[in-house]
Amino acid sequence: MSSATIRLDLYRLLLSVSEALDLVSRPLVNHHRQVSYVAFHLGKAAGVTSQELTELTLAAALHDIGGLSLASRLDVLDFDLATPERHTLPGYLLLKKFPPFAAIATLTRFHHLPWHDGAGAEYNGEPVPRAAHLLHLADRVAILLRPDTEILGQTATVLERIEARSGSKFMPAAVEALREVASREAFWFDLAAPSVCETVIGAQLSGIAADSADLNDLAQMFRQIIDFRSHFTATHSKGVAAVAPWIADKAGFSPAACERTQIAGLLHDIGKLVVPQELLEKSDPLSAEDFYIIRKHPYFSHRILSQVADLEEISQWAAFHHERLDGTGYPFHLDDAHLPMGARLLAVADTFTALTETRPYRASMSSRGTLQAMEGMVRAGKLDSSLYGLLHDHADEVDALRADAQHAALAEHRTFLADWAALGPR
Repeated sequence: MSSATIRLDLYRLLLSVSEALDLVSRPLVNHHRQVSYVAFHLGKAAGVTSQELTELTLAAALHDIGGLSLASRLDVLDFDLATPERHTLPGYLLLKKFPPFAAIATLTRFHHLPWHDGAGAEYNGEPVPRAAHLLHLADRVAILLRPDTEILGQTATVLERIEARSGSKFMPAAVEALREVASREAFWFDLAAPSVCETVIGAQLSGIAADSADLNDLAQMFRQIIDFRSHFTATHSKGVAAVAPWIADKAGFSPAACERTQIAGLLHDIGKLVVPQELLEKSDPLSAEDFYIIRKHPYFSHRILSQVADLEEISQWAAFHHERLDGTGYPFHLDDAHLPMGARLLAVADTFTALTETRPYRASMSSRGTLQAMEGMVRAGKLDSSLYGLLHDHADEVDALRADAQHAALAEHRTFLADWAALGPR
């Protein structure tokens, strides 16, 4: 893996991430997919370059990634939302962590900037890419659509609403591009069929090559998107990603496989994007319904990561971290005969890290208490005894490694919050 080039179908991966993000609330389902489709066609009609079109389409697939809470996500349904900075600024700060996404991050930052008769062409003296204004329009077109109404019965009303704000809210060239694409019924029929949106665009966007260093940077970016949604989880994935390769090395994994366990650790909770921030921070005892929602997350980790054809192994290791050897885990109820060693290892690393952390509904455990709890799980046939034994025999060393990694993640989270505050209101 270290020297190989991995071919990522990045568009499909990002759509899978945003699909999970949209599942936090029914009114948001398919929002990113529809915005991506509209943005792609607006970009083509506006004559943007091939590179700009790719950046615009990828940005559209992630444009609301900074909506860390359900409340900030639902804000986007307001046509004239008052505080777009609640999601545009954190999205910008998170996406720019991955250097190849620098342009995408900028589009995300400005995707609610009004045109203001040309004043929106720059922001505080900084040029604003025209693609940001195309994305702005695409986003507003999507939120005007009603899934319970026949699509062609809405087009005139949508266009009237948009054209009434041409020049003030929207860049006139973007509105003109919308007029061109909106004249074709097929555009609206495709827009009403989310799977078609992905098929049409995916066929025209080539995969993006990435080596293992790029993959690690991408995983680090997603780790922050996942964990920074709550201060209770802000350091979790980095802790797991520190513990997992240590155990893997002691267990005789190859250097490349150890690296894969680290990536799996960074990404194992990516499915938590379907869990609202408000639930992650709930201080009252969790209800049965709360647990139903939380139990979705490894399923969606699998659904998201399995979209990357060259990462099947990492996908399994990451997504099976709540499976148990006796088949009582979730969501697939895999047992000893069907769980690869990497998945068993991630289960041990995740359990150790999670039990040492504070949650709103319970206090953290000491290292000794954590080991006692895990030993009970081993005796019950749930965790791998040999991997637990490696951790147990070097518990102080592993715990120090975890603590150092999580202290670093805490510093990153504080910097993120400070940068967000410096850019605008939270």
